[in-house]
Amino acid sequence: MWPRFLATILLSFILLVLSTTLLSWWSLGPLRLQPLLVIVVSAGFKLPLIWGGCLVFMLGYASDLLSGGVMGLQTVAYMMAFAGCAIAERKLEINSCFLEMLAVGLNSLVYQAVVTGGLILMDSQSAPLLDSPGMVLAQVCLSALTAPVFFAVLEGLVRLFTRFFPKQRSLEV
Repeated sequence: MWPRFLATILLSFILLVLSTTLLSWWSLGPLRLQPLLVIVVSAGFKLPLIWGGCLVFMLGYASDLLSGGVMGLQTVAYMMAFAGCAIAERKLEINSCFLEMLAVGLNSLVYQAVVTGGLILMDSQSAPLLDSPGMVLAQVCLSALTAPVFFAVLEGLVRLFTRFFPKQRSLEV
């Protein structure tokens, strides 16, 4: 558990910093790459409930702080996506690229629905223009198609950290 948890924390920090700098520069109009959703999905499926929940909460809070938007909105969206993944983890395993893409795509829909709904509830007079269904579909596809890349990076970090934390240490000197 420790190698996966530490690798997830490290990749979360890197992606959080990159999402406010390099990855925000890469956006195509309103379409932004959402690599933090991959971390949320991975935490929901592969980390214990308490550790994953704490990590996702802190990730959402840090994302709220860095985005400068409505405080708590991304935290709630990430926690809802995490809860859905933690519930689905009881019956599913995401060991293939297709299932990874499907899980990230569905959670991208949940994230967009929660964020848009929260913004409308916060200020109904100047409610943001709702994204067209085509734009939402394009965002879901972008998140889903890039998910295997970030899952592969996370698994590589887990393998690297596994070398530092072997399961059994030899007692021989």
